[in-house]
Amino acid sequence: MLKNNYYFSSFFWSTLQKILNAILGFISVPLLLGYYGKAEYGILAIATACNGYMHLLDLGMNTGAIKFFSQWKAEGKQDLICRVARTNITFYILIACVNMFGLVALAVWGESIFSVTHEQFLQLRMCLFIIALFSIFSWAATTFNQLLVADKQMAYTMQVQCVQTIFKTLLIFVVLWAHLSLTVYFFWLTVILALLLIPYAIKCRRDNLIDSLKPAAYWKDFRIVLSFSLSIFALSLFQMTATQSRPIILSIFSANGAETVSEYRIIEVIPQLIIMIGGTFSGIFLPKTSELIAKANQKDTESFIYNWTIYTSIIACVLCFPFILNSQNILSAYVGAEYGYLSIWLVIWIICTLAQIHSTPANALILAFGKVKILVLTSAISCFISMIVNALFSQKYGVGSAIVGYSCYIIIVLVVNYFFYYRYVLCLSLVKMLFCFLAPCICGILSFMLSSYFADFFIFDSYSTRINYILNFCAGTFLWLMFFTVCIFSLRVIRIKNHKIISFYEYQKRN
Repeated sequence: MLKNNYYFSSFFWSTLQKILNAILGFISVPLLLGYYGKAEYGILAIATACNGYMHLLDLGMNTGAIKFFSQWKAEGKQDLICRVARTNITFYILIACVNMFGLVALAVWGESIFSVTHEQFLQLRMCLFIIALFSIFSWAATTFNQLLVADKQMAYTMQVQCVQTIFKTLLIFVVLWAHLSLTVYFFWLTVILALLLIPYAIKCRRDNLIDSLKPAAYWKDFRIVLSFSLSIFALSLFQMTATQSRPIILSIFSANGAETVSEYRIIEVIPQLIIMIGGTFSGIFLPKTSELIAKANQKDTESFIYNWTIYTSIIACVLCFPFILNSQNILSAYVGAEYGYLSIWLVIWIICTLAQIHSTPANALILAFGKVKILVLTSAISCFISMIVNALFSQKYGVGSAIVGYSCYIIIVLVVNYFFYYRYVLCLSLVKMLFCFLAPCICGILSFMLSSYFADFFIFDSYSTRINYILNFCAGTFLWLMFFTVCIFSLRVIRIKNHKIISFYEYQKRN
C-alpha cells in the first residue's frame, strides 16, 4: 500500500509541478516580452542558456548518487550514505566554484563572443554575475535533493518546487506592478531558485538522511559513485550539448543575436512541454527493460517493445498533432499574431519531437542492455553536425537554423538505432518497428486532414483576438481528437477486448 501511495503521490505532484511550470511559461513569456521588449528579453535567454550548459559539470552524479543512495538504504548502510553525501557536498562546492569562475570569465571577457550591442552586453554581464553569486547555493541543494528522492520523498521535493513556481509567478506580477528593471527581476528570480537549499537541507536533517551538513572528504567511498556516474555523463554530455548550444550558437552567428534567441525561446516552450511529458516514460520503462534483459526471453522482449512502441506513438500523436494543426493559433494566442511566421519552424520541431518520443521503449532497452559505446559515438557525431548546421544557416534562416540542426541530430540517431541497435543488438524486426510507429501516425495524419477541413466551420471571431485564437485552438484540438479516436479504433490499431485495451500486435499474438 505504501509503495502504491509513493508512486501515486510522486506522479501526482510531479505532474502538477510540470503543469504549473507550463502555465508559468505560458504567462511569463508574453508578459516579460511585452514589458522588456524582444531584445532585452533575449538577454535573459542568453544568460540562462550559458548557465544551463554549466550543468554538464554534474558529470552524471545526479543519476549515480540516487542509484547508490537507494541501494545502500535498502542494504542498511546508513553510515556509508552519510559519508558519501557529505563528500558529495564538497564535490558540488568545487563544481560551483568552477561554475562561478566560468561565468565570471564570460562576463568579463565575453563581449566579442555574442552578437549583441554594448549596452545589451552590460545587462548580460550583470545577469552572469548574479548567477555566479548564487551558484554555490544552487549546486549544494543537489545533494539534499538526491537524498530525498532516494528516500522515496519525491513528492516532498515536487511540493517545494510547486511553491517555488508560485513565487516565480508572483514575481512576474511584482515586475509589472513595481516596474522592476531587468537586472533586479533576474536577481530575485535567482534568489527564489537558490532558496531550495533551505527546505531540502532541513528535511534531510530532520529525517536523519544525513548526520551533518558539514562537508567531508571520504573520496574512497565517493569514487564508487563517481565511476558509475561518468558512464552516464559520457552519454548525456553530447545530448545536453546539442540542446544547450542551440541558443548560444544563435546568439553568436545570427544577424541579431538577442532577438533571434528570443524567437527561439518563444517556440521552444511547446516542444519542451511535450518532451517533458513524454520523457517520463524513460523512468517507467527502464526497470522493466532491465528485467527483460536479465531473463533473456526474446519473445517477451519483442512483445514489450512492439506493444509499447504502439502505445507510446499514440500518446506522442495526442501530444503533438493538436499543436501541428493549430500552430499559428497557439503562437498568436501566446505572444501575438506578429509572431505567426514562426509557426513553420514550430511544426518542424514538433514533428521531430514526435519521432524522438516514439523510440523511448526501445531506447530504454538499449540502456538496459548496456552496450552504449556506439550510442555515445553516434550522439557525439550527430551533436557536432547539428551544431555546424545551426551555425552555417543562422544568417539565412535565423531561428530556423536551430530547428534544422535539431532535425539532423534526430535523424542520425534514429537511423543508427534502427539499422544497428534494433536489428543487430536487440534482434527486432525493422518492418514491425516502423509499422508500430507509422500506424498511429497515419491515423493522426488522416485526422489532421479531416479536422483541417471541418475546422473552417468552427472559426471563432466574436471575442477579443486572443480569446478567439484560444477558442479556435480548442475547437481544432477537439475535432482532431474525435477523428483520431475514430481512426484508431476503426483501423484497429488498438481495440477493446474483455474490457481491456490491446494493440493490434497483441491481438494478433492471441489469435
